[in-house]
Order: sequence, then structure tokens, then C-alpha cells
Amino acid sequence: MKTRDRAYLELPMPHEDEDGGPIIIARELTEAQATLVERLRPRYPQTIEHFVEMGALDHLERMMRLEAGWEQIMRGVYDATIYEIASEPLPPPAFDLIYAGAGLGLLHAAVMAARYGRRVMVFDRSEVGNAHREWNISRAELEALVETGVVSWDELDVVVMREYREGLVRYHSGPHSDIPSTDLWLPEVLNLALDSAALLQLMRRKLEEAGGTVLSGRIFRKLRTYAGDRPGVEVELERGRGGEIERYSARLLLDGMGSTSPLALLRHAGQPFAAVCPTVGTVAQGFVQGDGPQEYDPTLGDILTSVADAQGGEQLIWEGFPGRGDELTVYVFYYSAIQRGSTRSYSILDLFERYFTLLPSYKRPGPDFAHARPVYGYIPARHSLRPQEAPLLHGVLPVGDSAAQQSPLTFCGFGSHVRNLRRTTGLLNYALAHDLLEPTHLAQISTFQANVSLNWVFSRFMEPWNRPDDVNRLQNIFMRVLQDVGMDTATRFFQDRMRWSDYPPMLLSLLRHHPGILPAVWQVLGPQDFLRWLGDYARFTVAATEAAGARAAGSRVESALTGLADLLAPAVSLRLRARYAEWRSMGWL
Repeated sequence: MKTRDRAYLELPMPHEDEDGGPIIIARELTEAQATLVERLRPRYPQTIEHFVEMGALDHLERMMRLEAGWEQIMRGVYDATIYEIASEPLPPPAFDLIYAGAGLGLLHAAVMAARYGRRVMVFDRSEVGNAHREWNISRAELEALVETGVVSWDELDVVVMREYREGLVRYHSGPHSDIPSTDLWLPEVLNLALDSAALLQLMRRKLEEAGGTVLSGRIFRKLRTYAGDRPGVEVELERGRGGEIERYSARLLLDGMGSTSPLALLRHAGQPFAAVCPTVGTVAQGFVQGDGPQEYDPTLGDILTSVADAQGGEQLIWEGFPGRGDELTVYVFYYSAIQRGSTRSYSILDLFERYFTLLPSYKRPGPDFAHARPVYGYIPARHSLRPQEAPLLHGVLPVGDSAAQQSPLTFCGFGSHVRNLRRTTGLLNYALAHDLLEPTHLAQISTFQANVSLNWVFSRFMEPWNRPDDVNRLQNIFMRVLQDVGMDTATRFFQDRMRWSDYPPMLLSLLRHHPGILPAVWQVLGPQDFLRWLGDYARFTVAATEAAGARAAGSRVESALTGLADLLAPAVSLRLRARYAEWRSMGWL
């Protein structure tokens, strides 16, 4: 049955009608969706079946765009025509800030408008305030959002779906493994499950109440920037596919277009990331409840869990956190260093098909089990000990996944963004107030943390290097190490708040439990990366020494230094403020 521009998909579902035959469910689709379903169903039968059941075929189209973007990244392809340096001054800025993309950047935009009174516009190719990932965080970390003064805990209580008592890190130990499984229970790590859509809608409302402009259904096409005596940017947008062209001017564009941002690709010449976590899952309900390893306990969350050794050369890691009612948000993902020139696809459609096949090995579905909505994405990371790996484009400041400065181990971009929100918004407001908008100035405004960037070496051991049980075996040893060094250190490790003094005891304990780690380190890293890590550790030591000096000098010296720099050299003051803000975000001050 068809109309001119709609189609109906008849899909047999795994249920029976009263006569014993399969129920045929008709779903109304666009012609494009119907074509996409017919093309993908032979290769991804379970994915198509469940996405139709969820009414989530619009997400299927979005995933295809994401995959196409990652294929370009792997080929090193980028479009240089999307960015132009103008020879003549641009129209006077109608806004201070334009945010491209309304994911994590929407939180940033709301703070800049509501707390600092900046003229802000946010646009997105879909509806501003939509989400395709769920988020979890600790209460202490979420306090950073309250401290901006834009929202209260009363408002956030509506957004919090569940606060569970403990989170679990557990790795599989097979029958032939010589290392038993060691559970690590963490009471204050990622134990607040948030309704991401509700949070984004709350922040959208705050933005609009502060006079911000919100534009949905706008596709980024081009950015023009002028670097003369009246610097500014002009962004060119398309109103829907094939719609009219609109132009808006501002002092600065914030790139929040995610991991496949065309501006990020251009800035890094098509090679913006060192590693990636392809991540898929669903919000589902009706799991078998209980306290068994394959049962759902709504008072507990799984931070990192494996249920088998590596499959297909990838160590799959599961994450599950309770939501409202009996809902459970489940993710499966794997870590991968990006090899230049590789033909690997990192397909999230392939991963979704594996997810639907393997989900019962993680949690058992009950008789009333149902998937509610999909969650997915590519979570990227860069590995360096520098705040910015490549010079910024003039007139552009990256935020969220386009900046990719979250931990290369935990890959928690939401936690990193919220934890550093006061830092990045405060520094940006200072830069705007003093016209410090050159790339060298804006490079100081980021979520970079020296103690997080060092963790790239740990993430390299989340991929098997010899045997399928490599990752599980080593991680079970490391869980024993974290138990040895104590709960405080283990919590700081998973909250990106590690101190310099935490590392020596941890590394010595690892050597004591596993003397054979050194040959594995040499094999996995090789001489070049091993020496690189030693150099990174030396620079990390210098950063820790500087922070210790600042801590000893006290707040009066900080105020005197920044106050004097404000008068004599605001650019120096911005740099000083950025260093102090980074140390505070790490818990070093």
C-alpha cells in the first residue's frame, strides 16, 4: 500500500496472533526510509526488525550519515571549500557567539547567554534539544552545572532518572584463564543516570529565556571569517535539504558538530583523531530482575563489563545504567586506535547487529522485554599532552566531540564537558571582554587535562594484541591493583582526577602482580610509543610540579598575578587563568 510520498512496511514480528500466525505490523515510512530498509535488511535483519519496532528509522538515516562521515575520516577526505578567509570586512555581528550543533554545545550556549549575557544563536540540522545518547555522571560532577548559576538542583531532579548505590567494573575470566575475575565496586562513579533529552530541553529553555536564538533544521554549508581590524565570522546555512540559504554573523563560531564535524576534519587535514569507541545500544525494559550477573538490579550500574573474550579481534565492553521504572540503558562498544590508511569501517550498523545478537549474554530479557529507543555514536579521542593538537581555525572554537578532549580511557565526553563548564565559559567570557579571539588566545579555552591525556597508554591495552583473553586477563590484574591502592585512588582514576602521586604506587603494584607486563608493553607500544610515553610522563611531572607551586603560593598570589596581568597584558592573564582553571578541574587546587 503506497501513497505518492509515503510507504508502508510490513514486517513479521516475533509474536503470534490468536490463530498462531505471526503478527504483521504496518509502519508508515517515507519513500527514502522504505528504500533504505529494503537495502539494509538482507545484511542487518535484526537491526531493521528492532528499529522498525521502536519506530526509529529516522535514527537509521542519521546513522548512515554518521557512517559516511567516518568513512571520509578513514580516507583522510575533507572539504576545503567550507571555510574561507574573507578579504573584506563582514557584516557587523548580530551575535557574540554562534553554536554549530546542539548537543553538548547547548549546555555551553545556555551558560554563555544566561550567566554572562552574551548574544547567542544555536543551530542544528535536526531539532535543537534532541539526543541520540544517554548520559550518566556522578552527583559531585553534576554540581559543576549547578555552580554556573543557570540551573538548580530542583530543576535537575526532574532530569535525574535514577541514582544507584554502586557501579561495577568487572572483566570476564574464562575457564582456562590463570587470572580470576576481580570485581571493583565504586559508589561515586557515573552513578546518576540522566534523561539526556530532558536535560537538553531544560538548557534550551534557559537559553531562550535569556534571549538566545534557536534554529532547528539548518544544515551547515560554509563559514567565512575575517581577521582584520573588525574580526568576525559569517556562517552560511541551508534551511532543510534543498532549502533557501541563510547567513548569520557573529564574533565567533563554536563548532559542536560532533566527531565528524567538517570544520574539525579541515583543521586536522582529514586526520583528526587517534582513537575511537564505536558505541551502540538501546534503552530497554523488561529484563529479568535479580542479583545474578545476567540479571538486572535497578540499584546497581555497570561501568565497564565484559562477558566474553575478544570476538572478531575486538574486545566488546558493556555498560548498563538504570533509568526510570524498569528501564535500563545498555551500551556495547570497543576501543580502537585509528591506523592511517586502514580500510576498517568502524560500522555502527555492524555493531548494532552484534548487539542484538549478544545482548542476552549480558542481561537476560524477560517475557515483557522491549527496546524503547536506540543510542549510538562515535566517541573519539586524541592522545597528546598539549591543549590543542593542531592550530585552531581563525574564528572557530571546538566544543564537545569535535574537540575530542575527553579521557582516551573512559571516553566520557559528557562528564568532561560538564566538569569543565565553568572553566571554559568563564575563560571564553574573559576572551570576549578583552577581544582575545585570535587562535593563539582561544587555544587556552578547552577541557584539556594533563592527567587525562596521559591515559592514552592505558587505552592501548583495551585491544587484544596476542590472544583473545589479553584484555580481560590484564584488566583483572589491574582491578586487583586498584583494590591495593585503595578506593580513593580508584575513584580518582575513573573520575579523571588522578594526581601525580597516584601513579608510582599504581605502577609498582602492577609490576608486583604481573612482572610479565614489561614484554607486553614493549610489544603493544613498540620503542617509539614507549619513549613517547616516557616523554609524556616527564611533561606531566612538570605540570604537577607547577600546580604544587601554585597550591603552596595560595589564592592571594593567584589574585595578585591575574590582577596585575589584567592591567598590563590581558593575553597573559588569560593564559594564567587557563592554567589555574585546569588545575582546579583536575582537583589539584
